[in-house]
Amino acid sequence: MKALLNVALIAMLGLSVGACTVVTDPSSGSSASSGDSEKSGFLDRQQQITEFAKVNLEHLKSDMAAGQGEYLGSLATLLDVEPSRQPEFFAFTQNKFAVLFPNDRTTVVEMLTVLHREMQADPRFGQRLVLN
Repeated sequence: MKALLNVALIAMLGLSVGACTVVTDPSSGSSASSGDSEKSGFLDRQQQITEFAKVNLEHLKSDMAAGQGEYLGSLATLLDVEPSRQPEFFAFTQNKFAVLFPNDRTTVVEMLTVLHREMQADPRFGQRLVLN
């Protein structure tokens, strides 16, 4: 399952970068990018999370509202939520949905900022939160 999620992440990142080529090594948690960008180099964990969320915002929104789903599972993996804690994470995002998406114009950056803050405040996730 994790390998399938990594393949899906690689495909989504590749589609989201446009003219750049993205090569992701799931074991290292980093991506190399080359192309027209002056900032060729590695995407850090936060950039990976942001790019994934940008490409999949509507799917993430639906999964969070439902408290389950493959896109939410992929986000949990990117956030380094342990597989045994993912059901708790799914319920957490469902309970925090109105805070994460206060209106229809909520941006990816706004949602991720609130998610980060809410996870840090929660003892189940705050200690394990891995964001660069």
